[in-house]
Amino acid sequence: MSSNEIPLFNVPYPPELTVEEIISRRSYEKIGSRAPNQFFLYRLAYIKELKRRFGNNITMTKASPYISLSWSKEPPEVKETYKRLSAMVENRLKEIRKIDDPLVIIQENFSPPPPPPMNNDVVEEPIFFYPYFDYDYDCNYFYYDYYNYYYFY
Repeated sequence: MSSNEIPLFNVPYPPELTVEEIISRRSYEKIGSRAPNQFFLYRLAYIKELKRRFGNNITMTKASPYISLSWSKEPPEVKETYKRLSAMVENRLKEIRKIDDPLVIIQENFSPPPPPPMNNDVVEEPIFFYPYFDYDYDCNYFYYDYYNYYYFY
């Protein structure tokens, strides 16, 4: 068989892919990514079968249209099986992420703040201060309130 011709064939059913096999193909950096969808898993199974039957001398650009055509001809129960496999991979990835969670909880015991100093000179009654305007001999305006002093040009 030349690399230009790829015969159509049926991918083994049920899939010969396992959850661990799919996850083992990922690098550590890709563990945080979503699981492959049902079509990508079908594509992986198709390529695995293609290599088993014909070796590695087939380019993916030539195989891709055949994979797509084969997927479109698969019955709904096959597609549903790959969908369930995708969900199983996602659940396993979630478990791995929980184990590898870098979040570290550090328990710190802070002592309570010291109480404010007791000052017997403090008056607990409200202080009333009425702001007012004042102006100097150059007709510049000043505004006073209890906390601030404003100067207007």
